[in-house]
Amino acid sequence: MDVDSNQVIPLKTRIQPHLRVGDGDVEKHVIITGNPDRVPVIAARMKDPEEVSRYRGLVTYRAFTPQGIPVTISGTGMGVASTHICIEELAKLGCEIIIRLGSCGGIDPSVKTGDVVVPTACVRDERASLNYAPMEYPAVASPQWFIALYDSIKKLLPPERVHAGINWTSDIYYVNPSLNQLDLWTRAKVKSVEMESSLLFTFAQTRGLAAAAILSCDGNLHGAQKTEQAHEEEKTGEQNPLLVEAIAKSLDAVVMSIDMMEQSK
Repeated sequence: MDVDSNQVIPLKTRIQPHLRVGDGDVEKHVIITGNPDRVPVIAARMKDPEEVSRYRGLVTYRAFTPQGIPVTISGTGMGVASTHICIEELAKLGCEIIIRLGSCGGIDPSVKTGDVVVPTACVRDERASLNYAPMEYPAVASPQWFIALYDSIKKLLPPERVHAGINWTSDIYYVNPSLNQLDLWTRAKVKSVEMESSLLFTFAQTRGLAAAAILSCDGNLHGAQKTEQAHEEEKTGEQNPLLVEAIAKSLDAVVMSIDMMEQSK
């Protein structure tokens, strides 16, 4: 096809400084995930995936659900600091619902590798969410999206592998042993631990957005968990077939939920 050399291609406007997305790049529904390498994998399981931007290790795609609903998929990096930047920039460009598709460590002994946790709310053991509300403010998932995700994942995995409850969000991964609160949160019946969801829930609620999370367990802090590998050929915990299945089924649950919520309007 001949290209008109005089044709003016419109430039993007309102380019965000970190995600490098602009007007028209961000959909109403957004899936965020900590690992940017997982973004194209998630998008490839949907329809018509396309890369929208890639900058500073942050990757954003667009894809479509089976019912044709456009979805933005964006990698936030690990922890609340980089997640805060990403969700701010996504919200500035018009997203309304943010679903975190991530991983977690089990705290409740019943939460094992390959299980899925859908948090009802989070312990705010991080500082970034104080930018939006004081610590007394609860970090709670949007009820309708919690229900949609929980009901959807229960259709895809055996009931003993699906959990709902409180998640502990910490901004520390390598905990000082003398300050470890694991026993405290175990006694309080907390289900899981990760590094982003309490910020997301607090941000969304204070901005009038909807948010929820669905987390695949990659180990239990009372038993087998991610640790260093003896050598590079040793398989990582992320290659565990149960975890791979949990991540795939969690994405299916998110997509099912988006289509179901849109159809119910």
